[in-house]
Amino acid sequence: MRDSYISAELRQQVARRANYRCEYCLVKQDDVLLSYQLDHIIAVQHGGETVAQNLALACAHCNRHKGANIASIDPTTGQLMLLFNPRTQVWTEHFKLEGAFISPLTAVGRVTVRLLKLNYPERLRVRQALIEIGNYP
Repeated sequence: MRDSYISAELRQQVARRANYRCEYCLVKQDDVLLSYQLDHIIAVQHGGETVAQNLALACAHCNRHKGANIASIDPTTGQLMLLFNPRTQVWTEHFKLEGAFISPLTAVGRVTVRLLKLNYPERLRVRQALIEIGNYP
């Protein structure tokens, strides 16, 4: 198994690159109580390395739901699809913000929205409150 220790320097580099926002739901670190985590985009158990190119800044909610998953079944086509990868894909090509709602634009978007539960009611309420005070996206 590969070493998954993440140095403070690497943590800071990933957080800066993400502009201190969750790279999946776009909520800022300063707007939540729990510290953000570094997500191995390709989990260590799947051969992913602990390097900047394989790490994404993620809120606790997104990281918890993503877990070690790298793919899921597209609810529209029934096909296995890879999840959104913030290192190799552009967020706006797979998702569109409609107020607090994150609309998927592609199969990658659909599986990511579904698996990470991006539009569950409590998440929508938080993002709507942040919109109302000018802090989202």
